Amino acid sequence: MLDELIRTVGDAAGLTPEQAALAVAAALRFFTARLPSAWVGELHERLGIRRRPGVPAQDRSPSDPEAFP
Repeated sequence: MLDELIRTVGDAAGLTPEQAALAVAAALRFFTARLPSAWVGELHERLGIRRRPGVPAQDRSPSDPEAFP
């Protein structure tokens, strides 16, 4: 579902896939910082985002769909 969201954002805004992935990543970071953790967990689950244990957040690409905590 995350890939579909990135494609939809890219198509709607006329962005490259890389730019769309960065935009989606920024939106998800915004929601992660401001929504209750249960909601964030539900959002991540529905989008198919999984945490990558052992990879520090600063070493993850901002466009990596699995980079979100």
